[in-house]
Amino acid sequence: MVFDPERAKRLQERLSSRVVVSKLDLSKVRYVAGLDAGYRGERGVAVAALLNYPDLDLVEYVAVEGEVGVPYIPGLLAFREAPLMIKACEMLSREPDLIVVDGHGVTHPRGFGIASHIGVVLDKPSVGAAKSLLYGRVEVLEGERVVLVGRTVGGVVVSRGRREIYLSIGHRVSLDELRVLSKALFKQHDLPEPVYQADRISKEVRRSAPER
Repeated sequence: MVFDPERAKRLQERLSSRVVVSKLDLSKVRYVAGLDAGYRGERGVAVAALLNYPDLDLVEYVAVEGEVGVPYIPGLLAFREAPLMIKACEMLSREPDLIVVDGHGVTHPRGFGIASHIGVVLDKPSVGAAKSLLYGRVEVLEGERVVLVGRTVGGVVVSRGRREIYLSIGHRVSLDELRVLSKALFKQHDLPEPVYQADRISKEVRRSAPER
């Protein structure tokens, strides 16, 4: 079947109503999964890295490789990368209590970025962690830099060295928890530790595996 971008956009608009913004009890979070995807030629490699929380030590990881049949289109990344990411996450031996995805959540033109997509599909609390702003505008509210989508605050901006990271609500997480996670998810790296580990492992897997 040929991928239809307009149909995909309409689907995102419908599914955005399933995003739940609710309080997550971080005291009950034991494991956090970081999800990232990369490419070897035309094939995708997705990694789910499971870390304990709050120490953020790597517990295990799963890497899966497969064909990617959807072209890269800004705003429609989930249709290209989410299937492999979801598969990797489901293969972990322990269920994560929170998922951190390399990409956006509600800070998206249709309020349904890849972090929201994966959170809704798996019905798991999720957060987006992106290296650039896709949608919305950055404002300073009460001394804090946040991402406004319309009149709604959907994310926070984290400054790490010379880099800015845009954390956004994905699913089943509120802004209060996002503020806590804007500090708790980072160790010594610019990226949130779960995403950093998933990205690092993805690069290692792609370097070590023979081309098909």
